[in-house]
Amino acid sequence: MVLKLLKCAALAAAGVLGACGSGGGDAPVSQGPVTIVKGSNPTQLFSHISKQIRTCWLNPRDPVLTKHVFRAEAAASTTGGVTKIIISESADDQKRGLKAFTIDFNQLSDGTRINAQNHRLQYGLSQKLISDVGYWSQGGVSCDGPETESSSDLRGSVSGPRVSR
Repeated sequence: MVLKLLKCAALAAAGVLGACGSGGGDAPVSQGPVTIVKGSNPTQLFSHISKQIRTCWLNPRDPVLTKHVFRAEAAASTTGGVTKIIISESADDQKRGLKAFTIDFNQLSDGTRINAQNHRLQYGLSQKLISDVGYWSQGGVSCDGPETESSSDLRGSVSGPRVSR
């Protein structure tokens, strides 16, 4: 048991908590920017996460991202290329502005690696979005995402330079 906990801690430090499964088959939810989902393909995960983003982050009735637009780039499943979701700032002329947040889906031999990356969002909001992506990649469907202490009232698309911590 101690060895398993040490392994999980090492994987969490590397940002791949999704690869650390429990003996009962319930994989913990990733709280980091990288999640590895065994036995899945990028297209399945891309489809699920895209739906969740449109429902939860860009919902016109209660958006989390109020000044951003969604774009997707899907590679053909036979090419092995990167499938990507790009959240960009809205520009005044209704075109896409600067990249604010990206999610890459990369095929692995036994699953998919998902990398969520903040480019311009406020640090607290970006951490909530990264946590949502990890939660949804494990099959979650709630817009509230995983239970976290800092997830309340993180709305408003505050943009600015990326802050690393």
